[in-house]
Amino acid sequence: MDVQHLLIQQPGILSDPEWIALESIGERTAHFVFDDTMLHLLAGRGLVESAGKSWRITEQGQRCLSERNA
Repeated sequence: MDVQHLLIQQPGILSDPEWIALESIGERTAHFVFDDTMLHLLAGRGLVESAGKSWRITEQGQRCLSERNA
């Protein structure tokens, strides 16, 4: 899946796919609908980090989620 075109190029704003991906990671979803490309793009933005075989949301990612949900 080419997710590059789904992203918003503003640092503090999440696109719908980014938000869905972060929510999925936060809820430890068993079936992640995006491929590793999305995880690496989110990591590049500082929103997630690798935790061995899984991923976790960073403080910056939590802030973005909180702002989007407010």
